[in-house]
Amino acid sequence: MKKYWKFTATIIVIILSIGSFYINAARSAEHFPEFVIHTISGDVQEIERLVLDGSYVDTSSQDYVSTIIKITAEGSTYNGRSFLDKIIGQPPTLIKDLQEEYRTFMRGKYSSIDQYFENQQFLAYADVSNQHGSLRSRDFKFNISLLNKNDNTNYSFTVDVPDNEKLDYIFIQDVQMVENVLYLITRNSIASPDRLFNEEHIYTIDIVNQKISNHEAIFQVAKGKSNTQTHISLIGSSPTKASQHLVFQITEEEVIEEAESTRVKDSTQKIISYNLTTKEKIDINVPDMNSEENQLSLIDDSILYFTKLDGQELIVTTYSLVDKQVGKVFKLEFSGEKGEERFPLLTVKDGKFYAATSQIKSIINTVVIVADVTTGKTLFKGQLAIKDSTQKKGSFELYLHELLVK
Repeated sequence: MKKYWKFTATIIVIILSIGSFYINAARSAEHFPEFVIHTISGDVQEIERLVLDGSYVDTSSQDYVSTIIKITAEGSTYNGRSFLDKIIGQPPTLIKDLQEEYRTFMRGKYSSIDQYFENQQFLAYADVSNQHGSLRSRDFKFNISLLNKNDNTNYSFTVDVPDNEKLDYIFIQDVQMVENVLYLITRNSIASPDRLFNEEHIYTIDIVNQKISNHEAIFQVAKGKSNTQTHISLIGSSPTKASQHLVFQITEEEVIEEAESTRVKDSTQKIISYNLTTKEKIDINVPDMNSEENQLSLIDDSILYFTKLDGQELIVTTYSLVDKQVGKVFKLEFSGEKGEERFPLLTVKDGKFYAATSQIKSIINTVVIVADVTTGKTLFKGQLAIKDSTQKKGSFELYLHELLVK
């Protein structure tokens, strides 16, 4: 009989503990303020598909634990971090949406957006693996998966990376599909008997015959001790829209080694576009533009977006790779205290330019702006604020790390 009493008491303790956990969690959630986007000007329908992802921190408490927050035109929702989330982090919204819609295809795949491409017909994915147990010291392979949305068929295959014996490492920077041809854009580290160098490389994948039909190096940069260091960056494009043009920003820095530090004496930048179809490389020179002041922030198909932050004003300049002409220059007005200027989150979709302040404190509100890229006209301007003024207790910080338009 005593055993039954012990068992019953254990069950009661477990039930009370679980109940207490959920009651405390619910009470904690009630203390989180609800954020809304108040319209300052324009049409609120312009932000119907906009999603802001970030983290909320109650700085009035001592634990400084952040909580995941998602903000849309309908308001805000919170998600606490699970133990697994704290270890591996939460995937971007685009990946979470793909996981919900294509559960079978997405199973076992990494959460890096750069490894995916999606259009109306296909969802493509690629990663690279190294078979450590093979007889060769290096045995890199591409693992490729494709989902045909038209007939809901998916297939996967593996291909050997050419010139395995020369590679120290390789990682995927972008996956593109143009006219049903799959391209993997990678950065390779290569060791030859006399030198080391990094390489920007393109692999063309024949998805019908499941093989690499072509591959070539676009740029090579020597590694090692030198007074000049070269850095190459691939400007990111939307994973849900084919981009025939790859755009690289190349920065050369003259470095001076001092007793306890290294400093950059001088640096130069140039921008080069590469056409996946024609294999043509072109130097991009934008007339009357100071490359040190203007940052190449986005590429949308054949349009480049250069941005410059001047106080609370973001200046946007467009440039067409096809026409080789500077397009519309437009200015977006933000708000905030002097010295608190931060570069906003940016994205472009369907001919519209979206921008939002990336970090706010209790006394500074985030501004969300939507502009027409052709005319430069501001279509919507809003301000992120707490819905109920009675909830403004204590201090907080809100960090936005992703702006997505679905």
